[in-house]
Amino acid sequence: MKRAILLLMHQGKSYTEEVAAATAGLGLTLVALSSRPETPEVLEASRRHVADCLVTEEPELCSADLDKAVRELAERGYQVEASLASFEGYRLLMAELNERLGAHDSAEAALRLCLDKYELRRHLCAEGLSEVRLHRLSAGVTPELDPTTDWFVKPVRGASSFATFRLKGVDDLADLPAIQEQMRADRRMKAIFMDRYDFLVEEFVDGPEFSFETVVLDGRIHHLCVHEKARVEHLERTVLEGMSVSPPVSLSRELVLEGADHVADCLASLAGHGLTAGVFHIEVKYWESKGRWEIIEINPRMGGSLINASVQTVTGHSLLDLWTESLLLPDGERDAFHARLTQASQVEALRTGALTRATVFLSKYGEKGRTVDEIRFEPPTRPPRILNVHVAEGTALDASDRGICLMDALWDAAADDLVAETAFLDRHATEHFHVRYR
Repeated sequence: MKRAILLLMHQGKSYTEEVAAATAGLGLTLVALSSRPETPEVLEASRRHVADCLVTEEPELCSADLDKAVRELAERGYQVEASLASFEGYRLLMAELNERLGAHDSAEAALRLCLDKYELRRHLCAEGLSEVRLHRLSAGVTPELDPTTDWFVKPVRGASSFATFRLKGVDDLADLPAIQEQMRADRRMKAIFMDRYDFLVEEFVDGPEFSFETVVLDGRIHHLCVHEKARVEHLERTVLEGMSVSPPVSLSRELVLEGADHVADCLASLAGHGLTAGVFHIEVKYWESKGRWEIIEINPRMGGSLINASVQTVTGHSLLDLWTESLLLPDGERDAFHARLTQASQVEALRTGALTRATVFLSKYGEKGRTVDEIRFEPPTRPPRILNVHVAEGTALDASDRGICLMDALWDAAADDLVAETAFLDRHATEHFHVRYR
């Protein structure tokens, strides 16, 4: 029997090549279980990177698929010892299977709490770790909201900034039933919502936004890297994160470290629910008017876009590699693993005043419901080190209230001149990125 890790793929995709490399580096075999893709050819590229692949008849995986897949793979000679899911919609399935297999992961209950934005906020408030007021929205009921406060609407379960927006007035809430229909009809993203289509409204936290890229094992918390969202656009029914920079540029080192400690306290408060292992992308704001940090989201997965590429550039370590390694790490190797993360941590470098590498990456988004006629990004100087264009001529963009990413690009940046670097690259990208619609 070959020792294997099972990758839970959504409709034929899931960082397959990267996970395959991480698995091979550990001397393990990668096998996959995928939900049915929209078109069969989507699976062709992924199949090249896995030893075996099972495909269900449904467009979403479910709990009943897990044991069946493990049994069938065992009959084919693979002993599945852990599972991995980079797709958020399968994160609870990953935890469920890992518990049965004995792999290192957080309890499903802890991850479910993280993914419920309403219950997570209530938990943090009860622990004295948040001061954000909130209300759950009920169909046909207009909440009594303090008119002197700015409010922000978002789904209780969500991703890709789907239907997240500042509330201009209670009349805006009349759009929610139509948005809920979008959520139910979105074939690619529907699994993210886990059959939850309700919304909440909470105080808008004014101030700069950041994300901590964090690895947890044995309950020990390692902030490997921190990004500042240097350009955030609030559109009518979504929020677009256009540019990220690491390390942060707008706050002092002391405040960034205060933020790191606050995030660690929030994660530690979940340990009693079983949050002990995994990779987390934690979105947090510094509430300028109150002089305090506030959690926005705790995502129990790796960040999207070029987060992993940025972390690897800054620290020398891939989050996917570390996550895969942590699943089956022998007891005798854990101390060395923790020491390696402490040494690699950008946040620890900031704490000690050591030098840290820097990156800037940006994302360009499309107009919902439009068809791309032409797209190009060909800057005459300073081309990005990594460029991912996600659409081609003729691509019809979804008519959806979520961020529809057309392109991601990453540059190595001068750590001692990040403010100027960020401003230049923002202008650079705006001038040379071109998209035309039919």
